[in-house]
Amino acid sequence: MSILLTVLFGENGSDKSNIYAGVQRCKVCHETDEMGNQYAVWKLSQHANAYKTLLTEESAQIAKSWGLSLPAQESPKCLKCHVTGYNNSKAEFGKKFNKEDGVQCESCHGPGETYRKENIMCDLDLASANGLIMPKPEDCLTCHNEESPRYKAFSYESYYEKMKHKKNPDYNCFSDEEEDEDW
Repeated sequence: MSILLTVLFGENGSDKSNIYAGVQRCKVCHETDEMGNQYAVWKLSQHANAYKTLLTEESAQIAKSWGLSLPAQESPKCLKCHVTGYNNSKAEFGKKFNKEDGVQCESCHGPGETYRKENIMCDLDLASANGLIMPKPEDCLTCHNEESPRYKAFSYESYYEKMKHKKNPDYNCFSDEEEDEDW
C-alpha cells in the first residue's frame, strides 16, 4: 500500500529526476502485439477513464454531498485516486503526460522517464533500479477501499484478471536473452 500511496502522493522515494513520462510514452512499445499490447488492456479499463468520471453529474453530486468547495475534477480528495501523480509539481511531468489519461501505467509502476527506454526495460533488475515498481495487491487498496463513494468489495484476484497485462512470452528484447517476466 505504501508504494502506491507514495506514487500517488508524489513522494515515491525515487530520484526526483524520474519524471512521469505519460502513457503516450509507454504506448510506443506496449501497444505492439509483439510485446503483448498492454496498452489495449489499459485503454479498455476503468482506470483509463478514471479522470473522465470526475466530469459526470454523478461525481458533481458526490462532491456536493461531501461538502467539497471545488468540483470533483479539481478536488484533491477526488484527484488522488483518479489522476496519476496528482499532487506532484509541474516539473515532475513530461511533455506527453496528460492528467486526463486518469490512472495510467505510472500510477502502479512509478514515474517512467528513467526506465522507459528499451535497453533498460529489457532488464527487469535494471528497470527496477531506475524506478520501475512492480505493484503488490495491497497497493490497490489505497483507492479501492471504503472511503470511495462507489466502493464495492475489492478482490485483487478478480480485478487482476481484468487488468493483467503480461508480456508476450515469445517477445525478446534482444535475441540472445530470455524474456518471460511480467511487466
